[in-house]
Amino acid sequence: MGLTSRIGLRTRLALGFVAVALLGVGVATLLADLGLAPRVNDAARMRLQGSASHMAEIAAEVYRDGPGWRPAGVATLGHLAGIDGLRVTIRTAAGKPVGGLPRALGSTASAPIIVAGRRVGDVTVGQADGGLLTPEETHLRHSLDRLHLVAGALSVVAALGAAFLLAQTLARPLRRIRHTAQAMEQGDLAARVQLTGDPEVRAVGHALNRLAETLEHEERLRKESVADLAHELRTPVTGLLSRIEAAQDGVFPDAPANLAAMHTEALRLARFLDDLSKLADAQRPGLLLDRRAVDLAGVARTETGVYAARFAEAGIDLTTDLRPASVSADPERLGQVVGNLLSNALRYTNRGGEVRVRVRPEGRGGVLEVTDTGIGIEPDDLRFIFKRFWRGEKSRSRATGGAGIGLAVVDELVRAHDGRIDVESTPGQGSRFRVFLPAGEADGRDASHDEAAGTALDAF
Repeated sequence: MGLTSRIGLRTRLALGFVAVALLGVGVATLLADLGLAPRVNDAARMRLQGSASHMAEIAAEVYRDGPGWRPAGVATLGHLAGIDGLRVTIRTAAGKPVGGLPRALGSTASAPIIVAGRRVGDVTVGQADGGLLTPEETHLRHSLDRLHLVAGALSVVAALGAAFLLAQTLARPLRRIRHTAQAMEQGDLAARVQLTGDPEVRAVGHALNRLAETLEHEERLRKESVADLAHELRTPVTGLLSRIEAAQDGVFPDAPANLAAMHTEALRLARFLDDLSKLADAQRPGLLLDRRAVDLAGVARTETGVYAARFAEAGIDLTTDLRPASVSADPERLGQVVGNLLSNALRYTNRGGEVRVRVRPEGRGGVLEVTDTGIGIEPDDLRFIFKRFWRGEKSRSRATGGAGIGLAVVDELVRAHDGRIDVESTPGQGSRFRVFLPAGEADGRDASHDEAAGTALDAF
């Protein structure tokens, strides 16, 4: 883990703001030095040049009053220059220096001495210390540098304050999200995030709340599934134990009848365990499907023939409307889809009702519809019907012996064939299951799919 990942969000924001502030002050100081210093120097040179021109005018007056360069007049020029902190040097028109004046050193400026329109010499001036800037100008430069430092310090303090304030504002909803996630990690699936802060933070909190709702729902289904499994197993096991104990105590004199009842209970238990095994097979990835061009109507016709007697015995009218539709499917697995849908319709349709099976081509594939006039499904339950072990009307389901697995297997089988399944239902009026499967290929080749299906079962 790097150093950055070990530093908290607030600290990183504070460091970032301070870095931006320091960068800004540094850039401002650099630009000020690069831009201000040349201008100050230019102003100083202009001042020196002005001083040189002024001294040239005074020197011209001294020359006229002399006439010429007299020592008293030259001394007066030196005195006047000293008052301004300058040194002045005078040369004749021939370039010879006029004695009695110190030589101007360092940065200097020169101007011609004009008398009656004639150049009689030149005057050169410079700072007494040989520099370019006066003490006042140097002080101004130093003052500006100090102001830059003060501005930098104030910027850092302001950046720290703004960073901690912003970090606190950003980190507060993030901490709530973290605490909620930790509560979920510890098993509190009822924990929820209070949606505050920026839209992005609220979106993260909303996603976490949706995840918590999903986990809570899945946990509730898991507990219900365990309870259902325990009930389904307990009923036949209890029946077997009671009959065995009764036989041991001699309560049942009719041994064949007792054995037949025990055999029925054992078959019920074996059928339930077989259903569980088949569901596991249906969800096993990588299972090969023997897919080839199959007439969906032919498969539906075969399965309705198998179930015809059971529908007749239950007093339910079974009708068909089967038109040829070629699909790419494993015939055996496809028969399981039709069989499970017929079993589900038979289980939840009352005597005197009707179940209708239709097959028709549609687009590049075929559609299977199984419609019943049964008890229907509540709207809130529609999204759960393809989940394993889920059952509406649990008491009724147990009475019919369903384990809530059949439609889960149908869903796995249809998806394994690259198809889809939809359901429409109205409570008290019935349900319609619609399965769409893609078109078949003429070459009859085999195919495989990452999700595969298992064997048929009689449940929902």
